[in-house]
Amino acid sequence: MAFPFRIISGPRKEDLTAANLQGLRQAFINNFLFAQPQFPTTADGRFTDGSRIAEQLSQISRVLGRSASNEPTVYDNGTSRASATSNATTLTLQVERALTQVLGRTPGRGTDGFISALNSAFPTGTDGKVMASPARSVVSLYSPDAESLSGQLSVEQANLYRQASIIGNDALKVLDGLQPFNPTADIDAVEALRTLIRSQIRSLIDEFGRLDEPRRERVEGFFSTLLVLSVPDTENLTSARSVISGSLFRLGEVTRLVEIDGNGTIVPVTIGDETQVAGYQLLINYVKTLQDIWQRYRPTSVTGTPMTGDYSGRLTRTNIMLPVISDSNASLMTAMDSVGFTQSERRSDAALFTTLDPPETVRLESRDLTITTSITLPDMTVNDFDEWVERFTSLEAPSILSTSGQFGLEFVTDQADTLFWTIAAVLYATTLPSNGSGSLQQRNQAKLLGKVLSFERVQQTLSELVFQLDTLADLGVGSTSSSSNF
Repeated sequence: MAFPFRIISGPRKEDLTAANLQGLRQAFINNFLFAQPQFPTTADGRFTDGSRIAEQLSQISRVLGRSASNEPTVYDNGTSRASATSNATTLTLQVERALTQVLGRTPGRGTDGFISALNSAFPTGTDGKVMASPARSVVSLYSPDAESLSGQLSVEQANLYRQASIIGNDALKVLDGLQPFNPTADIDAVEALRTLIRSQIRSLIDEFGRLDEPRRERVEGFFSTLLVLSVPDTENLTSARSVISGSLFRLGEVTRLVEIDGNGTIVPVTIGDETQVAGYQLLINYVKTLQDIWQRYRPTSVTGTPMTGDYSGRLTRTNIMLPVISDSNASLMTAMDSVGFTQSERRSDAALFTTLDPPETVRLESRDLTITTSITLPDMTVNDFDEWVERFTSLEAPSILSTSGQFGLEFVTDQADTLFWTIAAVLYATTLPSNGSGSLQQRNQAKLLGKVLSFERVQQTLSELVFQLDTLADLGVGSTSSSSNF
């Protein structure tokens, strides 16, 4: 991974690590792309009269900008986009759902979106042949077969899902076999709770097999409604924690498998009674086991942490990010179409990024280092950049990831870093600061390409692409070479 611009002062390019570049990208975003306007305030923190007016005008500008970005232009056909499901038949919905499962994403509108999704799901290998199985698709959520998870989930999540599938499916069998042996039990309440618990356990298994990783809040929400345990005894660490609330506790009450006041279990009288009590305790232990394996599983996060997890976890996130970046790039080109800057114009010399004035020398300060650099604009057209991103996300990156392992992942994140600086420099050169005092941006907005890039809807999609590329480049932190020099 290498910094693409000339460094005037600071460490050498070859001394920058992936973590250093992550900090520099974040510093550039915070200080030059999306810096908040600073208005004068009084000693007690209130706006002065002049700054209050400036803040109000800034708010009006932001509101009108968001409104303008959604207004139809002469290049829009004027028809409202109907919901994908508004007039769809049941058969159409089934076909769309099947396509989404195979492709691992929604095909989108038009042939271009479908072709992009198809190329992402079935990339071309190094031998030039199209892969026979999808690179990323929806996991079968009802089969504990570990082979079906290969390449779709991280190793840790695949283990979590396999354990949950085996334990959860057996827990459902135990749940179905529970019957109250007390004639005073409310059968309707028993069946209602049985249905609720069955749904909660199945949802837990589904969540553990989710392609985009389990959502912690949702998983813990299921556990908190299924099983509430007493506070652990700090003086007697060997004492067991009892069940005090939750759906399972309510099931025990209505089936009379625990006392109504919850102080203990019912003493069985016959072998059948003892079987039911043992089955109820087994069901509770199954859910406790699911909760334990979830606590041992620690899904990593790419936000706010210097490390982004092990190889398999980062590979999964990379496969998620590639179609997202492809869609963001397609949205950027669509936004340019909507303001009349069509594909043929994006190929002309007037669409060269070098027709814009380059940014001045900038100083980037991160937590670990400070550099002064001279940012240059790429010598390519908008169409050149579009084809670069599309080929990278749809063909090159999926093929490399599937064949080159850790080294392929490092190459993909390196490319994302290069793409980030390439387009972030263009965004900075054309985005007028909130206070309207950017002379560089004002000069560029007087030019053809600058006028196009200054449209609110174009800048919005361009900003989204910059953030997505930064997220993908961050996945290079934590690789085998991120701690060494490049």
